Amino acid sequence: MLRSRLIKKYFPANYKDCFGDKITENPYMSVNELFNLMFSQYPKWIMRMYYIRNLIVKPFGVKINKSFANMIIEQNDNEIIIGAKDKHLSFHVSLFCSDVIDKTQEVSITTIVKYENILGRIYFAAIWLFHRIIVSYLFKRAIKIHNT
Repeated sequence: MLRSRLIKKYFPANYKDCFGDKITENPYMSVNELFNLMFSQYPKWIMRMYYIRNLIVKPFGVKINKSFANMIIEQNDNEIIIGAKDKHLSFHVSLFCSDVIDKTQEVSITTIVKYENILGRIYFAAIWLFHRIIVSYLFKRAIKIHNT
């Protein structure tokens, strides 16, 4: 499945994760809908976590972007790639919605990270658990909202 995806050009990476699901109840979600459901409105607890993270990383020169919409670097009918690179690390995120086949659609979010130096490795080690919790929550929430 990864062979035909935009994200493949950003490999190899030091870190990769992927959250995926199959939609059968309401089997058509556009990649733009997935993006908007995940990144347009955050719960307060996530906003607090972002605020704390931004305070912690600012002295290290890590770029802070207020909107993922400004970070879209590639898009086609099935996939959106967002990403950024700074002196410490680069990351790319793929939001993917397959075509519907037999009333089933596969959707996923994949994150890849490349460390540029030891500070990038330390930074990502510090936020890794929060990344997994937040991305998993936002992905599951998007699927749930779509299915209702």
